[in-house]
This record gives sequence, C-alpha cells and structure tokens, in this order.
Amino acid sequence: MSIFRLARPRNTVGFLNKLRDLATTPSEIKQFKAFHAKVDKYLAPLIVTNHGYIEKPFGKAEQGEIWESVAERMNQLKDAGHKVFLNSGALLGLVRDGKLIEYDNDIDLGIILDADSEESAVKAWKALPQQMRDLGIFVEGSDEYNGFIRIKPAAGYDMEIFPGWIENDKVHVYPHTTGQLTESDVLPFSTCPITGLDRPAQPEKMLAINYGEGWRTPEPLFKFKMPPNFKRFSAAAKED
Repeated sequence: MSIFRLARPRNTVGFLNKLRDLATTPSEIKQFKAFHAKVDKYLAPLIVTNHGYIEKPFGKAEQGEIWESVAERMNQLKDAGHKVFLNSGALLGLVRDGKLIEYDNDIDLGIILDADSEESAVKAWKALPQQMRDLGIFVEGSDEYNGFIRIKPAAGYDMEIFPGWIENDKVHVYPHTTGQLTESDVLPFSTCPITGLDRPAQPEKMLAINYGEGWRTPEPLFKFKMPPNFKRFSAAAKED
C-alpha cells in the first residue's frame, strides 16, 4: 500500500475516499473511522494530502507571518497592474474558519488575466512567467505544470497562482469555475476582513463551485475533479 512507502499521495487520498464511501452502516462507518485514525497515527507527524505527505501544515504555523509574506507578494503583483485574489484553499479557510486550513500547506491565488476568451487567456498566461521573473518572484520550472505558476514562498510555504479570465460576462478560473459566475460575482474585489487582502466580490459563490454545496463542512479527504474543458486549456498552454 502506498501509505507504507509514502508514495502516490493523491492515490492514497482517493483510496481512503473510496473506503469511506463504501461505509454505509453505523458499524462500517465506525470501522472506517478507526482505520483512518490508525493511518493518521502511523503517519504522524506527517499527514497525507493531495499535495503529498507533509510535516508542517498550517495548523502548526504562525499564520500572521505567513499573511505578511502573502500581502507582500500580492502587493507586488497589484502594483504591476495584475488583478490577483485569494483563491481555493486559502479563500476557503479564511471564509469558513477565519484562518488557513490546518491540514493544508500552500497558498492559492487567482489572477484575472487581460483576456476575453480562452485563446487570449492562453496567450496572456504564457507571457506571465517572464513578468513574474521581472518582479523577482517567479520559481523557475513552475510553468511546466501549465495550470499554475509557483511564486516565491510565503514564510516557507509554497504560493501558487491560477489563471482566470472573463468572457461575455462569464468568469472562468482554472481549474474550478467554468462560466457559472458573472463578472459582478468577482469584480470589483471585496476585502478579506481578516487579512485585508483581495478576494472575489462574492466568495461564497465561488467556493460552492470549487468545493460543492457542502463547502462549509471541513473535509480532509476532499479530492477535486477537474472539468474537461480545463484540460483543453492546460493542453493549449503546453504548446509552443
């Protein structure tokens, strides 16, 4: 099993999800919880997430220092004319819990590109790494993923930026929002009352799309399923 070799964390999370879904009776649910607890005890001090087997999740960190670093990066981007906002896990933790998710370990940002179609978004996205280099915050090699760009860490924690664009008043944010939101749901940005940083105008609407209607309930085993059309965007971004 991958857990014992600390390998294939996404598959491990998927396996635990399947076991949990198979447990339907009170007895089975109890057995799954006991098994999951044994897995957690075996891995300690590591925890398994879709990002890997991590030792220092946000629950063990001083979050004030992290937000100071995040604000510095976001202000650099904002001063350079970019529309950057708190996204995905970072947004979820702040809106739901008032802090970063204790079992997460990276900061997600979104950027609204100067684009009005998927084609122009791909073009703008390909130009972004050099703009990040000019700001001195680009992590070399991160553009090989094509779906996100990694920038200079915040207090030792990875920061990732995901592309977004608005086409005919419909918002697209890779890899979760595919036109379900209108521009007014996102722009102008609202201010996070905890960090003072930019977030979507209607953050709850975006979170419901990203994580489902049950987003207010913590789910350590959450596994995201990418919409097919974003696979097209990623493939286009890989082309020379």
